[in-house]
Amino acid sequence: MDFNSILNQVLGAAKGAANNQNSAGQIGKFGGGAAAIGILSMLLGKKGGASLTKMGTLAALGSLAYQAYQNYQKAQPQTAQPLEEEAFNPENHQESGNAVLRAMIAAAVSDGLLDEQEKQAIFVEAGEDPELKEWIMNEINHPASVEVIAQQVANNSALAAQVYLAARMVCGDLSRKEIVFLAQLADALHLDESFVEQLEKEAGF
Repeated sequence: MDFNSILNQVLGAAKGAANNQNSAGQIGKFGGGAAAIGILSMLLGKKGGASLTKMGTLAALGSLAYQAYQNYQKAQPQTAQPLEEEAFNPENHQESGNAVLRAMIAAAVSDGLLDEQEKQAIFVEAGEDPELKEWIMNEINHPASVEVIAQQVANNSALAAQVYLAARMVCGDLSRKEIVFLAQLADALHLDESFVEQLEKEAGF
């Protein structure tokens, strides 16, 4: 599956939902996985609300993360070569979409409020793309741990920033469990506390 393409579609639909737009037309363009993408965008949009309006594409997510990085770098001693803007272009990394989506889903269910009835409703409504449907339900029922997400990101600092930023936007106003999840995620991704503060600002918090 092309997760970069899937994530772009999900973000576009979630942004439309957050803007109170009728996203049915958008979702209708997505082909066989339209229902699954629509369900996923509603799950994420329900959590993230207005903050997701900043993030309509994977490229926009990269730009927001880079802006946060630039602001963070201004206050840091120049002991190492700073990352170039190109490093924050997720389209250059095929696994970017997968890692970001897994983190967003894990964040969306981290408060534990998604009950079995809601999960079953998602399964029923998730369309007829068996591969995508199976992937979504597996991630919802068995969300990736922060350690697994960090392993997938590896030493890609730019991707780590995007993963955290996307997860933070999904959470919106934080519950206690979400605060714990995000703190553990930032720690697993080895994100400096000052950098996390800049990412929070870019997310609108």
